[in-house]
Amino acid sequence: MSSTVSANVDGKMATKLKMVASIENRSVSNAVSSAITVFVGLPKGVRDFLLELNAQDDQDTIVRLGREMMAAAARVRLEKATIDLSSEHRFGGSSGPSNEIDILEEATALTRASATAK
Repeated sequence: MSSTVSANVDGKMATKLKMVASIENRSVSNAVSSAITVFVGLPKGVRDFLLELNAQDDQDTIVRLGREMMAAAARVRLEKATIDLSSEHRFGGSSGPSNEIDILEEATALTRASATAK
C-alpha cells in the first residue's frame, strides 16, 4: 500500500531536486521517494549530523563525507562480489579451490565491467 506525503522546500532545494531527477532520468516524485527511503533508513545520529551539516552549509565536510561513503560502499560491493564468486567455485578448476587472488581479480573485472556498462 502506498501513501502520498508532501514536503515544503525552498526554491534552491526544489531546483537541486529537479536537476538530480533529470540527471538520473527519474521523476521528481521518484527522487523524493528514494531520498525519504534512504533518510529514514539511516540511524538517527547520522540523520541529525547530515541535517546539521546542511544547516551550517558545510559543503566541504558534506563532499568529504560523500567520498568516504562511496569508498565504503565500494569496499562492501567488492566483499559481496568476492563472497558470491567464491560460492560459485568457478576458479581453480580440478586442481583445487580458488585462491583469494583469483577471486579478487574476477571481482575487480566484474566491477569494472559493471561501471563501464552504466
